[in-house]
Amino acid sequence: MQNIRLATHIGEDGILKVQMPSEVKNTELEVLVLFQATTPPRQEKATKHPKWPSDFFEKTWGSCADAPIIIDEEGVSAKLDDPPEELFATR
Repeated sequence: MQNIRLATHIGEDGILKVQMPSEVKNTELEVLVLFQATTPPRQEKATKHPKWPSDFFEKTWGSCADAPIIIDEEGVSAKLDDPPEELFATR
């Protein structure tokens, strides 16, 4: 029996990666994993939008100020759309 001791970081995928010694190839093993966290797990801050980065709204607020989106009673103008023939390349 051999012991391997390592300090590592488990990422978002939750996968532990262990590099075995080069002499351990084509071998069946019985593996026992004991672990102890050295730091508490990171707690995600509870926000209204948990999938957005914490500073997303501060960085993007007002980003359309120079080209505002205008919605009026006239609806969507066909003049603003590209003709469908131009969307597809013909050969």
